[in-house]
Amino acid sequence: MNLIIYSNKNTPDQGQDYQGHDAIKETEVRTSLIRRSRVRRAGRFLKGPIPLRDIAVAARLTGKALALFLLVHHQTDLTGKQIVTLPSKLLSDLGISRGAKARGLALLENAGLITVTRSRGRAARIGLGENHV
Repeated sequence: MNLIIYSNKNTPDQGQDYQGHDAIKETEVRTSLIRRSRVRRAGRFLKGPIPLRDIAVAARLTGKALALFLLVHHQTDLTGKQIVTLPSKLLSDLGISRGAKARGLALLENAGLITVTRSRGRAARIGLGENHV
């Protein structure tokens, strides 16, 4: 956590602490980074707009395809990047296994909702389909 702490040692209104040492007055200053991190910790959210027709297409697919589609939108909005990876923590939070991820990405790619670049030994790099950016 990034806190900025100012201390004023030996000011007139301060005495000594219980062990006889000079007391130090500290003031916590809330920075914008702290405020953003607290909002982030308060809970994740989806940012829109996400076209309802795209959600409907993903919802008709089997397995965890809809959840994956929403995660891709979430990551692109969160990072501000057009190409993203899906962190394992996010996947596990939604109960998406490695196999379900692979199957869902293939379904979404075939439906034209996303593009996927796969490389051996690396996480799949995912972008929203050309009509969905």
